[in-house]
Amino acid sequence: MRSFIAMLLASSCVVPVLAYTDEPATVADWQTLLRRIETLERRVDALQQANLPVESQAPAPAKTKPVLEVHSETWCGPCQVFKADLAAAGEVPVEVRWVRFSSRVPAFRWTGPDGRQMVRTGYQRGGLQSLMQQVVAATTQKK
Repeated sequence: MRSFIAMLLASSCVVPVLAYTDEPATVADWQTLLRRIETLERRVDALQQANLPVESQAPAPAKTKPVLEVHSETWCGPCQVFKADLAAAGEVPVEVRWVRFSSRVPAFRWTGPDGRQMVRTGYQRGGLQSLMQQVVAATTQKK
């Protein structure tokens, strides 16, 4: 076996050799690439250190609003009344997520204090305040 390998090496197999030059089109040698990588790593480390928050000034956790899921349709009169009341109210203490179509519209869903889904159907003008109070109260009771 050794003689076969020796014979193979002694044969006329030519291994191509790459020559590096200073021309822009050629690939840089390994040492240059390693220096560039090290430089980039140092720059990234410096940027990461600069962006780390100071422990005493850690940002306060963002308050998340309770989610009110609203099932509505464009042809539903009470749904349109709810949309008008919501637009008139401006800022509300809940995050409203719209869902098109439900078997009963309008339908309002949110998570109750026990983790179960609460559902309220139907809407009359002026009922926005009581609905928002129910959703917010369910969230505060969970804590």
